[in-house]
Order: sequence, then structure tokens, then C-alpha cells
Amino acid sequence: MLATQEELDTRQALAAQQCEGPSSDSCQFINSPVKLQNDSVRIGSRLADFYPTAERLEFVDVTQRRWVAPERTLTDGASIPRIFVPIVGSPRSQEFVNAAAIHDAYCGIGNEQLPEYHSAPWQDVHRMFYDALRVGGTEAGRAKVMFAAVYLGGPRWNSPPERLDMVPDAYLRDAMIKTQTYIGENDPTMPELLAYLKWLERRLIKKWVPANEDGDNNSRNGRAETGRDAQDGGTDNGAGIAGGEIIDGPARQDGGTLALTGANSADGLATSTDVTRAAR
Repeated sequence: MLATQEELDTRQALAAQQCEGPSSDSCQFINSPVKLQNDSVRIGSRLADFYPTAERLEFVDVTQRRWVAPERTLTDGASIPRIFVPIVGSPRSQEFVNAAAIHDAYCGIGNEQLPEYHSAPWQDVHRMFYDALRVGGTEAGRAKVMFAAVYLGGPRWNSPPERLDMVPDAYLRDAMIKTQTYIGENDPTMPELLAYLKWLERRLIKKWVPANEDGDNNSRNGRAETGRDAQDGGTDNGAGIAGGEIIDGPARQDGGTLALTGANSADGLATSTDVTRAAR
């Protein structure tokens, strides 16, 4: 089901808020650290072992919303999409595991029977992951990279029009590399990072997701290795790229834009060196 404009406006406003550490009434874990049972579980072809949580774990976000990983939530302590592990790594340090367990309860493999599973919009679940990482002690830049990984490669449910499962893995990895470099070079705020990710998302959908009979971009199940070509130079917000020309990119919080200069990568996505801050 598509979000209403009011819901989208609310999410955008909440995105400007973020947890930067625990506080007395929000941005905190309850019953932390996560406690795991000793018996591991193997799931299909997954290389990592999964462990059920031994007790309930809760996270209270910046809006005082409670997120729950009930007892016997399966987690591998990473919550990073497999296609991005060579880029991001598969972190299992103590500062990651609480956030991973909560995130896995809402969208992790093996947890489909939990009442929490897919009970919140995918955008909210992935956004919560960033806050939980920060409260757990993850450095801001690292947390933003991990958030970008689940945003670009993590699950999306309820048939969203922004599905990326038609995009070849190589192009998603390229987008992740560009995002990682962009974060390192620009230290964006969360609204700026979300704007950058949505800009990449629109370009990937335009290039790889066929339009359905109604003219909407919706993907089919599974991943395609080929797709229809898209021409650069479009007029979507931040989408037009031509050699040497500066074109408006995603909006900045200070009223300017992230200016996109001529990208020369094969897929037409801007490299991090093509993204500069330019106030209007």
C-alpha cells in the first residue's frame, strides 16, 4: 500500500531528527545487551550461523516509538545485505549486535513468523536501524554507511514502487561504493544522505525497472541481469548529467543543492568526486 502524502511528510520531518546516543526517555535499549541462545541455526545457503535471542530486547527511538525483538528472534549479528558484504564488511562487534537483532525482527530471514515481521513500513525499519546503531555506540559515518547498505540492498515490502530487485547486483554495488565515498567526503546530514539515496534510486529505477501497463515503475520478482537502457540528461531532480555541465542535485538543508557535475561512469551515476556542495 502506497504511503499518503501526510505519511511521507511525517517521515521526512522525522528523518531530520536522529539519535546520537542514549537519553533518559528515548534513544535507548531496554534489556541490553542482546542475549543469545547457544544453539546455532543454519538457514539455506547462508554462510553465517544464526542464533535465537534468549530474551526480549527493545529499542526506543527518538520519537519514543518502541521497537521489539522478541525472544527467539533469529539474528546473525550483521544485518548487512550479502551483496554489500565485500564493500561494507559483515560487522558483528558489540556496538552493532543490538541494532541488528531489532532490525532482523522486522525483516530478517527466518523471522517471518514473528508478529513484528513487516509490521512497520520498510523505510521506517531501515531508518530505525541507523538510530539503533548510534545508540549502540557506532560512529556516525559508519552508521550512515550501514544504513545506506540496508536502504539500497535490504528488503522492501508491501509492493513499493521503489523496488530495486530488478537492478543487477553489479549496479547496486556500484551505487553502494559511490554512496560510501560520498559519505566519507561530505559528512552529510541524514536528510542529505536520504536525498542522495533517493536520487540514486530514481536513476536505477529509470534505467533498469520496466514500466508496467499503468506506466508505473514496478519490478518483477527476482533479479534481472539485463534491462532497458536509459538516456542520461533527463530532467528528474538531479538526474540530468552531461559532460562538464552543472545540474541541480538533491536539496540541501541549508537551502542550496548538491550540485552534480559531469559524471563519466558507465552507468551515468554520479561518482562522489562529481558531487560538490553549491549554495544557490
